[in-house]
Amino acid sequence: MDHYDVLRNVPRQVRSRFELAAVRIADAWLAAGHAKASADDLQMARDFLEQVGCNVRELPGVLVRLEDEDGRVVEMSREAAIVVAFRRLVARGRSLPDGPLDD
Repeated sequence: MDHYDVLRNVPRQVRSRFELAAVRIADAWLAAGHAKASADDLQMARDFLEQVGCNVRELPGVLVRLEDEDGRVVEMSREAAIVVAFRRLVARGRSLPDGPLDD
């Protein structure tokens, strides 16, 4: 039986709820065949994005405005904002540059 030795390979500390929820969110979207952002999922993504230097503001209707640490501003759907959070989470885990908001 394979095992993970937490004494030799200490897992990194989780810094946000979004890190724990990201797989659940992606799995739910894939199972449903479409992306649908719940208010809780958006809030977790927003908290995470703010931790990594983005400013997130909800707009009237279904859009949000994201401003990255370089001052670039993009208006997008709530689902797209969660995808940006997914990308930032992966980039952070790999220590890669975050890249633009609108890839």
